[in-house]
Amino acid sequence: MEDTVFARLARHLDTLPVGYPATQSGVEVRILERWFSTREAEIALAMSGVPTGTIELARRLDTAPELLEKELDVMVDKGLIFRLILPDKRLYNLVPLAEGMWEFHINNSTPEDVKLLREYLDTFMQKGWYGTPTTQHRIVPISESLEPGMEVMPYDRAEEIIRSQSKIALVTCICRKESRELGKGCGHLKEACMAFGSGAHFYLQTGRGREITREEALAVLKAAMAEGLVIQPGNGQKVWNLCLCCPCCCALLGALKKMDKPALVAHSSFYAVLDSAACTGCGTCEEKCPMGAITLGESAQVNRDRCIGCGVCVGACAFEAVRLRQKDDPYVPPRDMVAMQLKIAAERGLI
Repeated sequence: MEDTVFARLARHLDTLPVGYPATQSGVEVRILERWFSTREAEIALAMSGVPTGTIELARRLDTAPELLEKELDVMVDKGLIFRLILPDKRLYNLVPLAEGMWEFHINNSTPEDVKLLREYLDTFMQKGWYGTPTTQHRIVPISESLEPGMEVMPYDRAEEIIRSQSKIALVTCICRKESRELGKGCGHLKEACMAFGSGAHFYLQTGRGREITREEALAVLKAAMAEGLVIQPGNGQKVWNLCLCCPCCCALLGALKKMDKPALVAHSSFYAVLDSAACTGCGTCEEKCPMGAITLGESAQVNRDRCIGCGVCVGACAFEAVRLRQKDDPYVPPRDMVAMQLKIAAERGLI
């Protein structure tokens, strides 16, 4: 493959904690060729995942700061990089494909973009997102699946995650949007992703989401639980985002389901158990389980290797024959996004 500025950028993006793995087909480079101009690729090569001010980036690129800032802001608008606006300056940094550039293209993706991304997603999910023991998301159960008196940490309760936020942006789900464009959409919530804190500010400043109150966010969560969606917050005790995912469209759940033992990969503190005496064999839990972890014999059976502890089966069972049990060693997420990224970087041998 020719060593173009876009090929160099692909290798550079692969040095981020969440990598940008290469393929034999070079589809990852073709994606960048569609999204970046040559100049923008050169700018990105001078950047890293660390938020950096315009003056320092201008020094690296030997260009005027005021001109560079305009170029950087165009790159922000195109969904190529992240920007943090502080009272006295603006900071810019690279982001991975996901969570990052892919989601940032919510307003401007094209059919050709979708085609190339779908060609690349299997490789990215296998070697990028799920390429390390620590991943960017975890699973928390729907609230009605938690039994009274169960000791559950606040970061494992979706309602508490939302109540702790001061700024919330509601965003259209990129997975469902692209599935609809491919004629494979579902009827689930369109606006089903939430960004918090600085991420919320970014989505609102760039017109990629709309601001909602905590009460409105809780109402969205309630609707998602009623639809049997899987709750996936960012993998930290301090949470920066929360996605409400369906197995029919979600790239993350789709990649997990292809695995032999998704329970060994998904970060979750719970698993489902069945009461065979109460089970009527109706098959609802088998139908609703996003991982195919439940099968029917004389009564339903749970395959622990496949159960990710989402609690969807509990909410679906009209006979109270399913409940969640907490693991003996509950998952303890990293402190925050920075701690998560450092952990992933260490697992990849980058630090």
